Amino acid sequence: METQMQTIYHVEGKLCRDFVGQISYTVCLEQAYEELDIEFTFGPRHFQPGEVTEELEQKLLTYCKKEYGVSPSTKEELEDALYHQMKTEIHTLAMLNDEFIGGIHRQLSTRHMHFTPQEATEGCIPQPSMEGVLKVIILAFSVLSDNTEYSLTVRARQ
Repeated sequence: METQMQTIYHVEGKLCRDFVGQISYTVCLEQAYEELDIEFTFGPRHFQPGEVTEELEQKLLTYCKKEYGVSPSTKEELEDALYHQMKTEIHTLAMLNDEFIGGIHRQLSTRHMHFTPQEATEGCIPQPSMEGVLKVIILAFSVLSDNTEYSLTVRARQ
């Protein structure tokens, strides 16, 4: 009978608006595992209705005009840019015993990095041995909203 994946590490946090940087979590794997799953989730990804004030809208319009020489031609184009095109962008990277084992750079609010000796999620490398020190790095490129929540969960199977 196959055993269930067990949670061996879980953390939650909040990021402030405009945070750019990385947060690193180190997990000592207490034994060798046959399967490993790293789940990262965050949200919200886009501005929420009511969150975009006139002041913020003007600030963003001024920034886009100055930095990129563009400005929306209609109210609909502006709303599409604000509520659909602008996004919080956070990605994950994993190292095992100081060696790169995977990274996911996808536009997903929830993503999994899954490892077995034979297979791994796209962007990841199958791992013949999953033991030692696991480091998961959260890479934040753009955070739109204050109190953007995130969680990281590491699950494993013996």
